[in-house]
Amino acid sequence: MESNFALGALLMSIVGALFDLKSGRIPNWLTGGALTAGLIVRAWFSGWHGLAAGALGALFGGAVLFVPFLAHGIGGGDVKLMAAAGAWVGARHALVLILATAIAGGLLAIGYMIAHSRVGDTLWRVARLIAIHAGGGGSHVDLDDSVPDSIRFPYALAIAAGASFVFVSTSLWR
Repeated sequence: MESNFALGALLMSIVGALFDLKSGRIPNWLTGGALTAGLIVRAWFSGWHGLAAGALGALFGGAVLFVPFLAHGIGGGDVKLMAAAGAWVGARHALVLILATAIAGGLLAIGYMIAHSRVGDTLWRVARLIAIHAGGGGSHVDLDDSVPDSIRFPYALAIAAGASFVFVSTSLWR
């Protein structure tokens, strides 16, 4: 059953990634609908326990991207898509989803950084952020302010990759 829930996360995150690639946005109807559908499907097949697992998965998934969202390092659609994916995979697989998404996101960021010839700029920016925080300054650093021409990439691709990993892993270890 867990692989079926993970398939729901994978399918909705692929749709989100397609929207993100095309327009740079993930529509609210998709994220809200996917979150609601994930909770309803979990409740239908697993009762109150399934609903609770989905709600915790959504909370974990959304919470992990909320801090980068507050720093303007990621969009709100990505946060909502990750919460929806968490609702589908549930609390039991949320950590795997989060870690697989983070790894995929890091690899995508490196690829985008290299493809756009921004390795030096990016490393300088990271060093600057570390220095600001290490010095005790900058309780709130707006990532958009430090480099006006920052490159953006569709993070929904990373979420889809994370959901894909959860789907494959739950399918293999039934």
